[in-house]
Amino acid sequence: MADRVPSPLPGEPRPLAGVRPRTIVIGLGNPLLGDDGVGWRVADEVEELVAAAQAAGRPIPDVDIERLGVGGLRLMECLTGYSAAILVDAAEFPDRPAGEVRSCCFEDLADFAAGHLDSAHDASLRTALALGRRLGASLPDDIQAVTVQAHRTDEFSEELSPEVSAAVPAAARAVMELLAGPAAIQVQMPKSAAIG
Repeated sequence: MADRVPSPLPGEPRPLAGVRPRTIVIGLGNPLLGDDGVGWRVADEVEELVAAAQAAGRPIPDVDIERLGVGGLRLMECLTGYSAAILVDAAEFPDRPAGEVRSCCFEDLADFAAGHLDSAHDASLRTALALGRRLGASLPDDIQAVTVQAHRTDEFSEELSPEVSAAVPAAARAVMELLAGPAAIQVQMPKSAAIG
């Protein structure tokens, strides 16, 4: 992997001195808002699993792992230069049990103009990706999503609810399966949630 320059701010992508890895995994959310921080926790666990696999000599794809609390245009900018991306985030689907882990293609998710990872002054990730492609940005064609059904995302806490905390290992395994290749898990998700 190319040498990296340290990030100036936590959660900011680390610039690379050379060529970018093929895939980026981004844990999304706010770790200060309870279950909304699950994307960051899954990213931490994936980082540990990747390091353990590399230490054991198992083949693992070249991957960057990041944590972000932004969506829309800023998230699109972070995807520039990668051929594949896996976004991990809390979800709030109706009638789903807290802690349920789902995986799907980003295109299968609903598109909301503004959500908790967007602002009224920004665009949805889908809109930002379309704009970036029109402007010639090198963006991934393969974007997957792994979501964990949240219980509470609107109260200040660094703790995940017990159900969501218990789901972190399963979500990390789902990410590792996606990293292993295209034959990985593909669970169809309803079009009632959005990422970034």
